[in-house]
Amino acid sequence: MRINNAAAKLTRAVSALAAALFLLVAALFCYTAAARAAGDPMPTVFGWGNAVVLSGSMEPELPVGALLLIHREESYAPGEIVTYEDKDGDLVTHRLISLENGRAAAKGDANNTSDAEFPASQIYGKVRVVLPGVGGTILWLRTPPGICTVLLIGGILLFFPEFIMRKVGKTHDGA
Repeated sequence: MRINNAAAKLTRAVSALAAALFLLVAALFCYTAAARAAGDPMPTVFGWGNAVVLSGSMEPELPVGALLLIHREESYAPGEIVTYEDKDGDLVTHRLISLENGRAAAKGDANNTSDAEFPASQIYGKVRVVLPGVGGTILWLRTPPGICTVLLIGGILLFFPEFIMRKVGKTHDGA
């Protein structure tokens, strides 16, 4: 009986931790989806945002399909990889090549020409973390099948451990 009780407590603790983590991730996804729907191309939490590399303009430094974690900084310097909003409202992640008098210029490492100059205020942040291959998964999770999968996994994490403990308890109680 003592082992069964310890296993039940451990299962409940792991289940509670998994549920809390799931709810945190779900809240972040909901927040970013709502902010994007409201017109913010890169919502941030505590100064951190994310973007997915969609083209090879920064290869090999930033591979297509990588998830980028971007942090808003007080200032930026030439040579840093930044994400900015171009004149069409698209997010671009390229290397900063100049920054003077409130104007900036950037260029993709694999591109032959630099981008059009833009206001430095359009810079969202500096690339701090590159997670190769993760971006495709993030993009898929934003689709209806991805959202359904997340909800299904969340339901399993929340309810399956309790279901197992009930079955195990009935078996050991002789029911």
